Amino acid sequence: MDRIDAMRLFIRVADAGSFSKAASDLGLGQPTVSRRIQELEASLDAALFLRTTRSLSLTEAGDRFYKRAHDILAEYEDAEAEARGLDHEPVGLLRISCVSSMARLVIGPRIASFMKMYPHIRVDVLTDDTYTDLVGEGVDLAFRIGTLVDSSLMAKKVGESPRSLWASPDYLAARGTPRHPRDLAEHDAVLFRQTATNEWVLSRDGETVSVRVDGRFKASSGDLLLQAAQSGLGLFLAASWLVSDCVNDGSLVRVMPEWTATPSPVHCVWTSGKLRGKAKLFADHIADALRFETQTC
Repeated sequence: MDRIDAMRLFIRVADAGSFSKAASDLGLGQPTVSRRIQELEASLDAALFLRTTRSLSLTEAGDRFYKRAHDILAEYEDAEAEARGLDHEPVGLLRISCVSSMARLVIGPRIASFMKMYPHIRVDVLTDDTYTDLVGEGVDLAFRIGTLVDSSLMAKKVGESPRSLWASPDYLAARGTPRHPRDLAEHDAVLFRQTATNEWVLSRDGETVSVRVDGRFKASSGDLLLQAAQSGLGLFLAASWLVSDCVNDGSLVRVMPEWTATPSPVHCVWTSGKLRGKAKLFADHIADALRFETQTC
């Protein structure tokens, strides 16, 4: 088997975590996939996988080979595209992951323009309000909002999301409008489940106030929290891009506009190696969109 094809097959098996799943995805028989991986291991004189009856995982040598093979294949694809005269027209599948609200409001509206610029790219988007397993799902690029937890993933900051307080007119009519962050202790909040503490830190002209908030509604989805805020369930500390449609239609209004929270960073993350090719082009495309969002807030 060709070495490039062998590396592609190896990466497919590693991403799938299963010989049978990789075989099914590729339309091959499982014995064929197993035999080709054995041939690759024999040529390298190294075991790449730890095999048990229930699981398949990379050995230390396999992990090192996985990272290098990604880079080698990316370089090969760049060279192949250049040889075909497609150095400015990358090809193939780009699989992206992000939370559903960001997919709807930031990523989704920019996909069509990206695909028009690069007509040889196919795009597959996974939306999940919890962290997607990039390796298991074969994701090339994921977008994550907020401070990153410790991770073996590679990351690049592509923008920031300014955050402010928002509420429905009905909520403010019923509960009153807070004038200072200390007033928030007397109000309900709608809160992200992923947040470690229910503490909001707001700043104004060099003054910073930290206040603990509480509320009866929590969710992992920004879209659900947005609906809850529209329905009058509480104050919402959110990025401008998330609430923009609701502000335009009057279902949410800004509260204490002189007070803002620290902008939430937006990172793109990937599994290994350098960010390049299709993934880099798309990351740059979204970074441009986020810069525009920041300028128009």
